[in-house]
Amino acid sequence: MNSSPSVLIVRLDAIGDALALVPLLAALRERGARIDIVLSQNNAGAFSKSAVDRVYVGEPGLGTRLAQNAYDYALVPTEDVSGYRLARASGAPARVGFQNGWGKPLKSLWTRLLLTRTIYRTAGLDPRAPHECQVLFQLGSDITGTSPIPRHARVLRRFVVDTEPLRDERVVMQITDKWRRLGAARKAVADLARELQRRHPMRFVAAESEREFARMLAAEAGISVEFFRELGPWKEAIAAARAVVAPDSGAVHVAGMTGTPVVAVFAQKNFALQTGRWSPWAAPYRLVKLESDWPSSAVSALTELLGTAETHKA
Repeated sequence: MNSSPSVLIVRLDAIGDALALVPLLAALRERGARIDIVLSQNNAGAFSKSAVDRVYVGEPGLGTRLAQNAYDYALVPTEDVSGYRLARASGAPARVGFQNGWGKPLKSLWTRLLLTRTIYRTAGLDPRAPHECQVLFQLGSDITGTSPIPRHARVLRRFVVDTEPLRDERVVMQITDKWRRLGAARKAVADLARELQRRHPMRFVAAESEREFARMLAAEAGISVEFFRELGPWKEAIAAARAVVAPDSGAVHVAGMTGTPVVAVFAQKNFALQTGRWSPWAAPYRLVKLESDWPSSAVSALTELLGTAETHKA
């Protein structure tokens, strides 16, 4: 193996999906790897500047540009078929990605034609499946060898935020339409925000792209929402917070990689399977199921989590 391998990673997915790569990035950097990554417009700011050498956003003709970089490895964690094509176009002699066996037989056959090595992963939810971070970590085994997967926020944090933000004693709640998409009624989310504001110093944050939903919820809950246009300041807000309350979303995974205690709310359907795969990786957390009276459960979970965190700090 090259002592300082050149690695291309293609991850054309959401922010949370991208952040599951952080333990792998840390291990590759430990091996002195030069890392370029292809991301989507949505997740292009997921990592710190020191985490990777170059960030490319998928666009026509990108494969030709990548081929000029002489990569030793191309790792393909994405489910987007264009990711496999980019790996092949890069000309990397070692191209590693996933195949789903009989779960998706035609796609599995196609990926084997484009990759030099494939790793099996289930096509659906599997109670035996490991955490997503563990699944993605397998892609780099030719480089990392038998090294254990990093699981400490003090190691992983610098791969997410560029600078160490000042500590903020407020609790952050992510205001996002993802609440609704997971099955939460807007009134219930507003009730949660209102109760949290009654009990704790709060910072309610939302993406500029979700302003309409956030403004309606803010009016209903009687709260003030801070909007973010860029991922950098938003990530720092989460990394600096006393704790985070959020639905299964990118905010949960930023907290999970930076060590911020987090209450993560997941849909009722497939709760055990989804939380097994996507629970926060390197931070204290409590999981809440979207079922009857879930806002009260979230408030109680936060109280317990903060008490535990303060005990450990003392």
